[in-house]
Amino acid sequence: MQHLRWRASIAFVSLAVVLSAAPAGAHECSEPGEEFRINLGVLGYRDCHLEAWAARYYFPDDHDPQWLAIELSLNRKVQQLRGEFRPDDIYIVRPDGARIPLISQRTYRQQRSSMAPLLLQVRGAANRSPGGCFVNRMRFFVDDRTRRLFADLMAYSCVAGYLYFASPTGTWASGSYTLAVDGDIGLRMPIEIE
Repeated sequence: MQHLRWRASIAFVSLAVVLSAAPAGAHECSEPGEEFRINLGVLGYRDCHLEAWAARYYFPDDHDPQWLAIELSLNRKVQQLRGEFRPDDIYIVRPDGARIPLISQRTYRQQRSSMAPLLLQVRGAANRSPGGCFVNRMRFFVDDRTRRLFADLMAYSCVAGYLYFASPTGTWASGSYTLAVDGDIGLRMPIEIE
């Protein structure tokens, strides 16, 4: 009986070691990642596994100030990078620490008229970010065609798309925000609003 307990203890310890080691090595790099500014409203990030670009669209004098759009492009640099994420994995962290999730597809469709000026600006300045990923769109928000419920960098070398957020206060105050992409990505990028 004691022999069985001893084997069970070894099996449990082995399992614990495997579970704790697997995620830790998944996204580790020998050098820390670096953030860089490409131009006003366009930021980049790179590490040994991933390159990301985020172009911010927020011009409150030209459209309803509650809406914020971000064009996000993610490129994997290594074949084995796992990279699945869903719309629920993406949010903005305000300077006070509060989280603001992506708007829903339903909100996107219902608010198209109030979002129209922002959408025109986004489409008029389309692909400001230099990610170079124009084929594999995330399509979390669609006017027609099929909406995608997740994006996967394992299946494609890059994914890109537009992300839409609504301020709960009706406007986005100036300050330093953070774009977060959880899931397999674990990305945090600063977003400045002037």
